[in-house]
Amino acid sequence: MADPAKRQRLSQVDSSAQTSSSAASMFTASQRDGAGGESRFVEGSIVRISMKNFLTYDSSVVYPGPHLNMIVGANGTGKSSIVCAICLGLAGKTAILGRGDKVGLYVKRGCPKGFIEIELYKRGGNVVINREIHVDNQSLWMLNGRHCNQKTVEEEVKALHIQVSNLCQFLPQEKVGEFAKMSKIELLEATEKSVGPPEMYEYHCELKNFRNKERELENVVKEKASFLEKAKQRNERNKHDVNRYYEKKRHLDVIELLEKKKPWVEYETTLNELKGVKREREEAKRQLSALRQAQAPMLRKIQEIENQLKPTEAQIKAKTAAIKEASNKCKQKQDQLDRKHKEIDDIKQTLRLKQMEEEDHQKRISNTRRTIDDLKAELAKVGDQPDVTPRINTINVELRRIQEERAKIEGEKADLRREKDHLFAESRSESKDLIIKHIKHYDSLNDMNNLMNAKEEKLRGRHKDTHTALQWLRKNKEQFHGNVHEPMMLVINVRDPRFARYVEHHISFHDLRAFVFQRKDDMEKFMTEVRDKMNLKVNSISAPEESCSKRPPSRNIESLRRFGFFTYLREMFDAPDEVMSYLCHQYRVHDVPVGNEQTKAMIKTVIEEPYLKVLYTTEERYTVKRSFYSNKISTSNSAVHPSQYLTITVDTEEKRQLEQEIDERLKALQKDATALDRRDNELLLCYGSCFLLMQAFDKLPNTLDEIDAMLNEERSRAECFTGLSESVVDEYNRREQEIKHLEKELEDKSNALNAYRQNISEAKERWLNPLKQLVEQINDKFSDFFRSMQCAGEVDLHSENEEEYDKYGIRIRVKFHSSTQLHELTAHHQSGGERSVSTMLYLMALQELNRCPFRVVDEINQGMDPVNERRVFDIVVRTACKETTSQYFFITPKLLQNLQYADEMTILCVHNGAHMLPPNQWDEKTFIRRRV
Repeated sequence: MADPAKRQRLSQVDSSAQTSSSAASMFTASQRDGAGGESRFVEGSIVRISMKNFLTYDSSVVYPGPHLNMIVGANGTGKSSIVCAICLGLAGKTAILGRGDKVGLYVKRGCPKGFIEIELYKRGGNVVINREIHVDNQSLWMLNGRHCNQKTVEEEVKALHIQVSNLCQFLPQEKVGEFAKMSKIELLEATEKSVGPPEMYEYHCELKNFRNKERELENVVKEKASFLEKAKQRNERNKHDVNRYYEKKRHLDVIELLEKKKPWVEYETTLNELKGVKREREEAKRQLSALRQAQAPMLRKIQEIENQLKPTEAQIKAKTAAIKEASNKCKQKQDQLDRKHKEIDDIKQTLRLKQMEEEDHQKRISNTRRTIDDLKAELAKVGDQPDVTPRINTINVELRRIQEERAKIEGEKADLRREKDHLFAESRSESKDLIIKHIKHYDSLNDMNNLMNAKEEKLRGRHKDTHTALQWLRKNKEQFHGNVHEPMMLVINVRDPRFARYVEHHISFHDLRAFVFQRKDDMEKFMTEVRDKMNLKVNSISAPEESCSKRPPSRNIESLRRFGFFTYLREMFDAPDEVMSYLCHQYRVHDVPVGNEQTKAMIKTVIEEPYLKVLYTTEERYTVKRSFYSNKISTSNSAVHPSQYLTITVDTEEKRQLEQEIDERLKALQKDATALDRRDNELLLCYGSCFLLMQAFDKLPNTLDEIDAMLNEERSRAECFTGLSESVVDEYNRREQEIKHLEKELEDKSNALNAYRQNISEAKERWLNPLKQLVEQINDKFSDFFRSMQCAGEVDLHSENEEEYDKYGIRIRVKFHSSTQLHELTAHHQSGGERSVSTMLYLMALQELNRCPFRVVDEINQGMDPVNERRVFDIVVRTACKETTSQYFFITPKLLQNLQYADEMTILCVHNGAHMLPPNQWDEKTFIRRRV
């Protein structure tokens, strides 16, 4: 607490440090009077800083002013602790402060935890940030009284344009020397973040990214272009061989065409020769006819002469015949004589032969007798062998069976031939029968659909809203995720129309016209559409989550047949699983038996059965109830009326089979149509090939000699192309495809590169022009400040290459002596005081641009000579106390005498010691009265 008169503290004897100020007290009073004081604050400015158990402070509250805040105190009193509180309280890193690297080191020694609370001005309500720091380096955050994480605080601070990591906005004591060490590039980025428009740094980063992308694309384009050029060169080297290969292939193609045309020409030549021979034959016939006509008179004369010669010829023939007959008689006599002589010789020869035969006969008789003796001896031996006659008979039987089977097979073959002929005859009418069968199936299916339409008409006549909702459902069924069924009366199919009245009597009409849903959310969506939006009165139900459709009855029907029961109600009809599940759950159709006249006759016995609650006879329904207390039975019965809605039945299985059969037939017909289309396409291709072949034939010679000559010539030329391989062509074509692909890639990359360059050009225009204006403004202020100190300084935008956006930077050049030139501000060229002056004036040049809500400069006047310190102080006061500037914190351990102050300044004096008053005991009026 600022208190020039130190006195002993009675309430606290341990050493502590406090801070306060009279200006802060006055500011607080004005705050209580109204909001006029806060209106001078820039959004994001610090209104209040509270510290507890933080560094040197037990507890302290600081109220800065909206303009220049000068924090004065001796070394070690805790001035920089306020700077640390600002940094850490606004989610800054400990590395910014250059002190301890652990946040727990900032808790006052001996305390388990410390507290920082910073209130920031914001229109519509100030922002209060609390940070609780533990010695184990853990922190708890609160934003406007609510617990949060550090990221939330960082986002809020960023939204207020506060950058405690930017040396152009926040320059702690340990970082003062580093400002001069900043590179031109770092200084530019810090300046952009500090005073540039919010999008300036983003544009700069975007430009750098674009430039990196541009470099990458340029490298890619160069690589692609280089690879493309090499591929083209390789293909150019192989192009000659490829051309020679194709030249040889052209010769071979011509040879192939010639060899194909040669038979065609031979055929045409032979055909022409045949036609010529036929013409020659006809001509010869005509000539022969003409000659015959010309020789007719001569032939008639020859005929007359021949007729005259005929009698003479006849006489000659008669004489000749007589001579011939006489000659023949002589010859016959001679022949008879010769035969007689021959007969004599033959008789002699026969005699000799007979004699020889007799001798042979005697020999054979002798041999035969010996053979008989041998056979008798052998027969005597064979008499002991078994009889083989049965075996022979068996073989004969097997042989006859095989012959019969062969005849049977031949008959079957004949039957198969006849059947084949019959099937071939019937195949012609098969398509007609198939069409007739399709028509019958479609008629059956249409009949079934007509029955369903009749059901719908009954529904529309009885409940029009339900019918309207049904039409909407059919058009929008894809909106639902689960199964959705039409009203029960349409999907329930009674197997026998006689039983429809039992089902219809058992289920209420309210449910018969209800839609059934598998999922509840689908039902809610449906009701929203038809009931709420379309204003229709409809019913809907949701099936049980666990299916009940297969739930077994309480007793087997066989045990009830003695009472005349023949089935349960569930077995009388078919329905989708969800509908059946609901009916079993709600109406217990699986447990309601149906009986006949026998049941009616035995009704008194039947109702005594303990498990029967609802049952049907032929004409009535009985409901049995038992008293829980007295176990007395009470029954009620009602007549079963004829059915109105469920009498129309459709065999769903037959309908399904018909639909499936029709679909299969349609698929088969579609497949046949596809095959026919494919065959048509093949024929068209074949016709096209033949047409092209005829066109190629027209370009070739038309005579065999010319074709043979051309064949020899083409074969000779083809044989000249040696050492060629098809792999060379394949490689060439593959590389050609690669070249086209590379050209396309190169074009795409070039277009992308041009697009990036266009983006760079636009981004550069958005970034560079405002940046130049900003640097020019900074230079004007900076130069003016240096001129006011009889020195020289300038700020400019420096870049060695305009296209290298990551190399742009701000260059500060200063001159403190008239005899020297302007030199760039570095960590080595200027003295410490000169660097401090340059840093301070650069920050003051940024002050009036006023984008950041506050700036902090800690002990930058260390090392300045008194003259420069006074000049800098005057500049700081003039600049920071203007109405258009933001909040400024200037920390210094000392001040020169007779400095110029302004009313807009807030001076915070920091003292420490064991006898300081706590803040809650400080009374500003008492202090002023004592001083006066």
